[in-house]
Amino acid sequence: MRQLAEPLAEDSGFEVVDVEQVFLGRHRVIRVLLDKPGGITVGDCARFSRRLSDCLDMNQTVTGSYQLEVSSPGIERPLRTLEAVQRFSGQRVALATREPREGRRHYEGMLLGAEDARVGVRTDDGVDHWFEWAEVKAARLVVDPWARLRKLPGQNGPSGRRRREVRAQERPRGGEG
Repeated sequence: MRQLAEPLAEDSGFEVVDVEQVFLGRHRVIRVLLDKPGGITVGDCARFSRRLSDCLDMNQTVTGSYQLEVSSPGIERPLRTLEAVQRFSGQRVALATREPREGRRHYEGMLLGAEDARVGVRTDDGVDHWFEWAEVKAARLVVDPWARLRKLPGQNGPSGRRRREVRAQERPRGGEG
């Protein structure tokens, strides 16, 4: 499936982020996630879907009926390659390992990037964790609506919250003045 999707995507200036085939009961669903610089549009997805569907039908790659879904990877984009890991280095990520390490399989924090087929995550407690790419079961970007607030200069305390001193101002009252 990916072998057909990637050349079609490249011709249109798109990147294939992921291709998956799932069965929902007796129904087969083929999902293709596309991206491009500046983001993918609904029109891009529709055009690509028609081209890929025609190609699948012509080559008889998929036997039986199927439903084709083409979409953007979304804001919580899956990271499927070391190239994607390097590209999104510095962003917040959730990572799951195939096997537990010290009783833990799920890590969330800042993506440190890729080095020598390894991927690093700095968790919120400031600890760097490095994994062989083969150990990683899944990785995806995480939207953190509070990230900007945590990075403000002059923050106090580990929670990243600013404390503000509120002063009451005296105002003259109605008949006094």
